[in-house]
Amino acid sequence: MTIEERLDALEETIQSEEFLQGRGLGNEVPFWIFDYPPEKELLIRSRIPKLKENLKLKSVNILEIDLYELCLEIVTVIVPMQRILQFESDNGSDKLFEKLRLMLDPEDIQRTIKKKIDDFGDVNIIIVTGVGKAWPLVRSHSILNNLQPVVDVMPLILFYPGKYSGLDLSLFGKFKDGNYYRAFRLVDDSAIDS
Repeated sequence: MTIEERLDALEETIQSEEFLQGRGLGNEVPFWIFDYPPEKELLIRSRIPKLKENLKLKSVNILEIDLYELCLEIVTVIVPMQRILQFESDNGSDKLFEKLRLMLDPEDIQRTIKKKIDDFGDVNIIIVTGVGKAWPLVRSHSILNNLQPVVDVMPLILFYPGKYSGLDLSLFGKFKDGNYYRAFRLVDDSAIDS
């Protein structure tokens, strides 16, 4: 199955009543991971707006949360972007990275996502993108763990540039992103043909 075929299958799967109601999950949180080869990132980015538009026509409302944009939003509320850039110029990227990680507390991320859900209104599905752009500031398994209390009944799909084994995440197929076993793989790629 090609990545394009998997994306088509994803669109078909997530508009089903069973998916939207979280049936058949055995009381597990309805967290799904759509993993894909990192070199297909631009294809994924181009397909997500089309996916959202197609499903909106079928009365399925999708809230997209780009982790990278979310991180920028949280950080720039605390410190203006100009000061961040000046800090990096004065102290280097490694020091900036240390400061930014401290500012991106998982509870702040959780609170910000909760507010986005509440502000959006009628949400049927949450999709999380920008995982690769936000790494290593935030880790996927940490985000998923912290979202369980916030998103307990509506499906959440994490678009993941790497591999999810069902037990652990490997970002870009190179970096161990952490163990996570509560999500389900969405659209098997056992016969994938990149």
